[in-house]
Amino acid sequence: MLLVVEINKLQLELNQCTDLVRVGEQHERGHLIPARAIAKTKTLLSLGADENWAFDKAFQQLNPDCKVVGVDYQLSLPSIVSSALSSGVKSLQSALFGRLKQSKHHVKTLLNRVLLYAFYRSGNRLLRRRVSDHTNEVDISLETLIAVYGTIEDNATMLNISMSCDEYHMVDDIIKLQSMLSVVTIELSPVPDCMSKVTQFIERMSEHFEVVHISGGGIGEANQSPLELTFMNRRLSTSAK
Repeated sequence: MLLVVEINKLQLELNQCTDLVRVGEQHERGHLIPARAIAKTKTLLSLGADENWAFDKAFQQLNPDCKVVGVDYQLSLPSIVSSALSSGVKSLQSALFGRLKQSKHHVKTLLNRVLLYAFYRSGNRLLRRRVSDHTNEVDISLETLIAVYGTIEDNATMLNISMSCDEYHMVDDIIKLQSMLSVVTIELSPVPDCMSKVTQFIERMSEHFEVVHISGGGIGEANQSPLELTFMNRRLSTSAK
């Protein structure tokens, strides 16, 4: 695990950004993002739509003109409906047998599915594809995803992604189309034991992006929290800070 002192060292090396805004709840896949980048973004590409959609909704509330493209291989509108119906049935069954706690849990899941369905029926798009290093009927490379579904205009597309150290190859695709990106938020999990891996990753991204926020990677917890990173395109760094 990364030591606390190492995380603190990374934080001290951050570029000072005075217009950071919390988008989404802390510790619930929320991120700190520069307000100037939020205003600039016209398309949010969110990988892992099922887990990220609360963040996506919070982002769109701050920028109603931004459209969201959720990417999740295991999620589709029919599957959301099926999951909602299943939760509804389970809630009724639990209530009939007096298992009120379980019934409330299923009701909560049902409500989440209904809201998720409504979110992607209101002008946003849900893409059932698996992000990988190539493109076919099932898979889509990150480069293709950004090029096809992002906004062509400079710095008008945001990328929200969860990744592991084994997926560092995605950085090359991000850099290839960096001119289209306003900000990239990354949730790195599991946090690697070797500090050099994180440092190399940040240095590679820093060629075209400023690191404006780092948090997480808590130590001594039963489940170590992910490392949250926010990168802003250097082209936006000349905006008011």
